[in-house]
Amino acid sequence: MDSQPIQYPVTIGGKSMILQFDISESETKKGVNMQFVMDKEPTDIRDKDEIKNKLSIILQKKFGGAGIPIDFNERNPYDNVISFIVPIGALANTLVKVLKGQK
Repeated sequence: MDSQPIQYPVTIGGKSMILQFDISESETKKGVNMQFVMDKEPTDIRDKDEIKNKLSIILQKKFGGAGIPIDFNERNPYDNVISFIVPIGALANTLVKVLKGQK
């Protein structure tokens, strides 16, 4: 298994970032961590909160229709990263639906 995070350049809400995937190590929120890495950290916490809120709305709209909930990861230790968790149960349900041909 590859121990390096999987990374993709993305532009979401007019912001260019690196989307990095990793495994959530939290005992209470098991799943896949979606980490949006900004090239520099916002100097004002309100700017980061605004970006976080915009990302959250966009992600909820894109994944909500597929039945995939996205949870904000408040335990993210990096100032230039906004992180969300896709719960393992939601991923499992989606995979099973695909296997059964239910989309």
